[in-house]
Amino acid sequence: MLNTLKNVKHDKWGFVIYRCTYQCDEAWDRFKQIVLGRTHEEMQESDAPEVADKLEWTFVEDRAALDGASRAQLRKRFNQWAAQAIVTEQPRAQAQTQAQETPTLGIPRYSYFIQIDEETLQSVLTAPTNDPCGKGFVNFVDARWKPLGDRYPDNDDERYDPIDGCTEENVGWMRIATMMIDTEWYDAAVDFAGGGWHVYYLRPPQVVLY
Repeated sequence: MLNTLKNVKHDKWGFVIYRCTYQCDEAWDRFKQIVLGRTHEEMQESDAPEVADKLEWTFVEDRAALDGASRAQLRKRFNQWAAQAIVTEQPRAQAQTQAQETPTLGIPRYSYFIQIDEETLQSVLTAPTNDPCGKGFVNFVDARWKPLGDRYPDNDDERYDPIDGCTEENVGWMRIATMMIDTEWYDAAVDFAGGGWHVYYLRPPQVVLY
């Protein structure tokens, strides 16, 4: 992880997490405690615990705009944020990113985000503390994804049951086990834009596990 950050001159890492359910504030606070606790525990046991100093989970709460928000709405909001945030959050990389046509491409923090709806929230809260089977999971979303049909109108790939109106195999998001929100997953996400996404991808409702 430290090498990844050093190579791109980044001083901050970590995913943006959107709260899209507002039934219980106490449940949301508990969810954040679980995510933060597991992440810091994993980093302290790693070979480079100092990576925790550069971690920032960005929890976004906005009942008016996000309660029940669709992934399409979240993508639009996230991409607007990412275009500005990569410049303000990573000043050492500013000259390099401004020179690129798509400066956020391949940078996990600005290319993917996590969505928490009521189903994912409850899965995390009810999962056992040690959860090797992935009973607790979150929605991991590719912010740039578009259906193949948008680019290739004659696409006749095998059709599946619709998810978000998409009948293609890749719907642009996947469920990942909560324990995978860590440095290893962030490192893996660096390669997603180059095809690594399909190494891990399982069509929902299946849950991705290491």
